[in-house]
Amino acid sequence: MARDMGEKYPTVAAWKRRGIPARRDADVIAAARRRGVDLTYEQIGLARAAFLAPESEEDAA
Repeated sequence: MARDMGEKYPTVAAWKRRGIPARRDADVIAAARRRGVDLTYEQIGLARAAFLAPESEEDAA
């Protein structure tokens, strides 16, 4: 994915911890499509919301 986007591997790998910067959404979608994956802005938005959501009380227990 990093190579497909013209980024260094450590940068893209860090997105697992920090989240993908919104300004890179179009690049992520384009890279996914080159790999045959139909990714949408909506899917990225839902994934980002889940990533940023605080843990629920049930998960913390």
